[in-house]
Amino acid sequence: MSFNQKTNVHKEHIQLKQRLLHYRSETVKNERLLRQQEKKLLEQKRIIDGLTDRLEELAQQAEKNSGAGANDYEQNSTRQAIIVPYFSYSILVPSTFEEDETVLVKGHFVIENKGTAPLSTPIICLAFNKPELANLTGKINRPRAPKDHVAQMNESDGWSFLEESGDAQAKETGQYWLKPKTAEIPALSTVMFSNFEIQLPMAATSSVAMQVNGFVYGDEHPEGIPALNAIAFTLV
Repeated sequence: MSFNQKTNVHKEHIQLKQRLLHYRSETVKNERLLRQQEKKLLEQKRIIDGLTDRLEELAQQAEKNSGAGANDYEQNSTRQAIIVPYFSYSILVPSTFEEDETVLVKGHFVIENKGTAPLSTPIICLAFNKPELANLTGKINRPRAPKDHVAQMNESDGWSFLEESGDAQAKETGQYWLKPKTAEIPALSTVMFSNFEIQLPMAATSSVAMQVNGFVYGDEHPEGIPALNAIAFTLV
């Protein structure tokens, strides 16, 4: 075997070892991502099961109250709004940990009125635990938004900021104060802030725990009602 042939064989051997190391590294990374996703799925299932059980309990309680005490409600005018807010969401983690990749949270904030009276002037607050991570997109009518963006919004389910400067304030305080188009949430009905998204750049979320809590306010509940669950995500 000539010197050049030996050199080529040596180079090819090195390249094969490098490729082998690369694929082994990718395999380890993918296995770690798979374990994380499996853990998230189990946690999501646990939350969903808990919420389902809780909603069934509240529905049974509301049914008993509306059936057994219907006459009392009419005679004593003690109808009330029973508000049950909660998050339904999923977290999409990219397959590679690159700086230009983002973790995407997609979901709905659901507000159920299981009572016998409406909730007047409903307002929601979505509060990030860290203002620097606060970024929220969805069916929000932002002031001075491009016309084509507003045109894409369904007027029946769009939301708007409580104040005109609410978008800027949210980036400072981490709190998004929003109101729906409807002036009330009728009894035995549901309103949703649907299809919202939260993006977390990978470079900005290293070893960061993000949590978003939800609250519902109205004339009948000025003190606010916290959501049954929260959006929680930790990237290490």
